[in-house]
Amino acid sequence: MSMRAAVVSEQSESKTTEKKRKKFGPEHFSSYENNNSSRTRTRTRTQQVSPQNYYSSSATAPDTTHSKTVEEQQQQQGQEEQEELDEGLTVPVQVSSCSPVDSLQGGRGCEVLLRVVDELVEALSPLTFKAPVAFVYNPLVYAREPHEDYVHKYGGRKVEVLLIGMNPGPFGMAQTGVPFGDSVFVRNFLHVTGKVQSPESMHPKRPILGLTCPRREVSGQRLWGWVQARFGSPAQFFERFWVHNYCPLLFVEASGKNRTPDKLTAMEKDSVISACNMALRAIMALLQPRLVVGVGKYAGQRVKECAGPGVQVGDIMHPSPANPKANKDWGMLVESQLRALGVDL
Repeated sequence: MSMRAAVVSEQSESKTTEKKRKKFGPEHFSSYENNNSSRTRTRTRTQQVSPQNYYSSSATAPDTTHSKTVEEQQQQQGQEEQEELDEGLTVPVQVSSCSPVDSLQGGRGCEVLLRVVDELVEALSPLTFKAPVAFVYNPLVYAREPHEDYVHKYGGRKVEVLLIGMNPGPFGMAQTGVPFGDSVFVRNFLHVTGKVQSPESMHPKRPILGLTCPRREVSGQRLWGWVQARFGSPAQFFERFWVHNYCPLLFVEASGKNRTPDKLTAMEKDSVISACNMALRAIMALLQPRLVVGVGKYAGQRVKECAGPGVQVGDIMHPSPANPKANKDWGMLVESQLRALGVDL
């Protein structure tokens, strides 16, 4: 079953879906029960992870496995270094969890969203990548627990605006499983928790330290910092918005340099885009946003490819420090861009 079919099948009891069924034909809709076995297989894959989920490359992977002892020491060091940064940032927990009252699919919206994640992981896992790509990290696998917590706390509901990032940063979602997931904001503002597993193959310059990663993710600081300043609490923000990363894979070169999806070979890009477009269309069908916004030009282009009739699309400036314009009050700039797209702030 396709990811879009899995989402649409959850809506089979609604009048809207019945109209779509008549319009498009029953072949586009399949039952919820038929997808259970596929999801079970994928969740088993998530719990019993093979190195291929973290590393896919034609190059030979060096033996850089980190022992638990070293990892624990690094995590402890990171936690100590962040104590001062944590002060003053913690906000009270205000969780907009999935419920039959305010979420989609009679309270099953979160589970449908996670099923899309499962199927995307399954679609991407066989892919291989040539040099200069040496390591491929998939935080939807090894950081599954915090990602699930993020979804269950805030997701699975109809939204006004869907924000789409490009792919994980090495010190953001790659560490925490949360889009733009700066560790301090993930812990103290979003209050996301969960164990992050240690990938079996990692670049020595890009270890996974999880929610206590001492290095900050600048893009995440800017995005979630803007959310905190503008909305005050995660619950207020997620009543109207959802944040999703288009591609869940982090590509790392042998030097340790981050390689973005737009720099892959043509064949590699086609394979990634095929899987990720299918997932994005399924998420759009589930969350039913009025507006889908790409964070940066790459994500903006993918959004245009995937949006259906009647869905407004646009893009805003990416908060990366590599973009000189983003270093001058990014929050104020994107607010003006969002207002130009009709978002009331």
